[in-house]
Amino acid sequence: AQVLVGWIQSQDLTAVQFLLLANLMFLLLGCMLDTGVLLLVVLPVLMPAVRLLEIDPVHFGVVAIVNFMIGLITPPYGLLLFVMSSLAVVPLKNIMAQVWKFLIPLVLVLLLLVLFPSLVLWLPRLAGYGG
Repeated sequence: AQVLVGWIQSQDLTAVQFLLLANLMFLLLGCMLDTGVLLLVVLPVLMPAVRLLEIDPVHFGVVAIVNFMIGLITPPYGLLLFVMSSLAVVPLKNIMAQVWKFLIPLVLVLLLLVLFPSLVLWLPRLAGYGG
């Protein structure tokens, strides 16, 4: 974690640049790893960098969870693709051909969540969150 923080300081990354890099990493890892692994292994490594760049932890958490959700339906290894195939008794290749219609809007929404933190934080702030 400290190596990552040192690298971020040497690269002079902004919060948005870091979030975009984290998104790319989450999307790639989310295609291959289970969400539990990402939550327990990857997020704690990134949290010192999140604090360094003064990114709201709730914002980062929501962005991470949306990334993990997208990873669960991203071909070829998205776990939910196999679940949908089994439950609907539809060949996996048919599901993979149709999932792209959903991935494109999800990635666009993810980009909006990264660029406009207030989209994520308005409800917690309405409930009294001070971050």
